[in-house]
Amino acid sequence: MNLVPEVVQIHDEMIGWRHDFHRNPELCFREIRTAAKVAELLRSFGMDEMREGVGSTGVVGVLKNDDGPAIGLRADMDALALSDQGQHNHRSTSEGIAHACGHDGHVTMLLGAAKYLSSSRRFRGTVVFVFQPAEEITSGAQAMLEQGFLEHYGVQSIYGVHSLPGLAVGRMSITPGTALAAVDNFKITVAGRSGHASAPHLARDPIVAAGSMISGLQTIVSRTVDPIDSVVVSVTGLQSSSNLHNVIPETVRLMGTVRYLNAAYRDPVPVEMKAIIDGVAAAHGVTASIEYERKCPPLVNPSSECELATGVARALLGDDGVVQLPPIMGGEDFAYFLQRIPGVFAFIGNGEDSASLHNAGFDFNDQALPIGVSYFIRMVEAVLAP
Repeated sequence: MNLVPEVVQIHDEMIGWRHDFHRNPELCFREIRTAAKVAELLRSFGMDEMREGVGSTGVVGVLKNDDGPAIGLRADMDALALSDQGQHNHRSTSEGIAHACGHDGHVTMLLGAAKYLSSSRRFRGTVVFVFQPAEEITSGAQAMLEQGFLEHYGVQSIYGVHSLPGLAVGRMSITPGTALAAVDNFKITVAGRSGHASAPHLARDPIVAAGSMISGLQTIVSRTVDPIDSVVVSVTGLQSSSNLHNVIPETVRLMGTVRYLNAAYRDPVPVEMKAIIDGVAAAHGVTASIEYERKCPPLVNPSSECELATGVARALLGDDGVVQLPPIMGGEDFAYFLQRIPGVFAFIGNGEDSASLHNAGFDFNDQALPIGVSYFIRMVEAVLAP
């Protein structure tokens, strides 16, 4: 690997930052301590400009060196509502909250790049460091964009990275075109008539109807989607209005998510869902309603920017160190940035034996820190070549 030597020298310092973030995780739009620490470090590096409270808790740091274009680098700051089950000394000290998606590592890598670039200034133009809140609920990017920081600084391209379990440390994946799925969420309320569990004929059971709806929703993928396309309809929660063993409840609520790579499914899927739940409800003598929320579109990496990023990554890691994985059905609100300006969202290996993302035992691999930092630095130097 051909990493930036000065970055390797501050590896231990970066590990300290990362472990501190991991011990003190914060949920979406509540990243108060995290944002304060980020701002404190950026000031110590000597940013030319700082903005706090962007999109609620976001932080933006700016470096300027002569006239030239502006490039954005982004990291997400929020954690997940999970209990940390990691077997390490830097486990979360916040009950029920954990950095189980690697955002502590993402923040640390961007801080490492900011520290180096603030002293090296080996670029001509402007670098905008974007520390974003609330990625896990796919709302933070829009909240920051609404405050117009892209336009204010004239950002012309933006780059981000995400940790990826299963990919070896020392490797990156850069996928041109559609790389991540759209994210839509739904809630379904089924209303029946409650009654004694021993006399179901006197009730209208919403649980049985909800069970049929769950099965029926799976036919959207198996029977209405082109087999060549990838669509996911997952019911992830079921809650009834009763928790008694001898009561048929009045209502049942289902919740879940829809993912698709092809934006052509944006409108047909919820239409099919409503037709299924209405039909099942009528058959069971209950009523049903659906709340359908669009969270973020598919993430699409422009080919030309991917070509540049791939060249930068190969210079760091060698030809074998860069792969092009197929699209992933996970979602990312970085997609909103890419709807405004070109850029690349890449993946950085967290280890082949790493716990999966959103697993309570997940921990960002510290050995990946200098790789991500070096990638950010070389991207800036490539885009803003002196």
